[in-house]
Amino acid sequence: MRENQQADSHSGNCSLIAPIWHMVTLLGVFAALTILGWYAQRSFRARPPSPSPASPLVPLQIQAIIFEWAALAWVCFGVRRKGVRVRELIGGRWPDPKSVFVDALLGGAIWAIWIAINRAQNFLFADSHSPDTIPYPSNLLESFLAIGVAVSAGVCEEIVFRGYFQRQFWALTGSAGVAVLLQAVVFGVPHVYQGTRLVATTCLYGILFGVLALWRHSLRPGILAHSWSDIAARLLRT
Repeated sequence: MRENQQADSHSGNCSLIAPIWHMVTLLGVFAALTILGWYAQRSFRARPPSPSPASPLVPLQIQAIIFEWAALAWVCFGVRRKGVRVRELIGGRWPDPKSVFVDALLGGAIWAIWIAINRAQNFLFADSHSPDTIPYPSNLLESFLAIGVAVSAGVCEEIVFRGYFQRQFWALTGSAGVAVLLQAVVFGVPHVYQGTRLVATTCLYGILFGVLALWRHSLRPGILAHSWSDIAARLLRT
């Protein structure tokens, strides 16, 4: 049965992998976080500058890790109700060393494209700065947790957006292309508090990773690229 579901997704006859109420609930959570983030950023900008010390980074990192895995746990709960395993969303295990090499190569290529997009937008929009919301670690513990946040984002966000939402939108619309666009919008809009330019860039990333998942029939290269790029952004500021 599971093999038939996976084959159907590859042939274009994609079916729902979780109940509608389950997806709407998760969308509601992201919508609430988007509104709260926008309101908090607006309130912060309205305050006069103060010399108060920066907030401790470790609690924020732990919160980020917990949220990423909580979202993934919710997805696991939903897909199990339809008899789907998360492994199927990922694309199964690596069948041989060659597949590992190919996925690593694809992940590296996507990572390079990601960096190129960043460089291009920084060059084209040098006078339009969005708020820097990635705090940089200042000690060994914060660096270790920064890697944990990056890997958690790479694994959880690829499964949630490119695995779960993309499959759900595909089943609802009957179009893989529309599904890629919709999941990219859901991926990018929560960054609205950082400015429209970052929303557009994040949506572009979502499209890039969505097309990769659709073409490769696997989330593995996207997980690698996402994790590597987040590690580089948090530790190397690339």
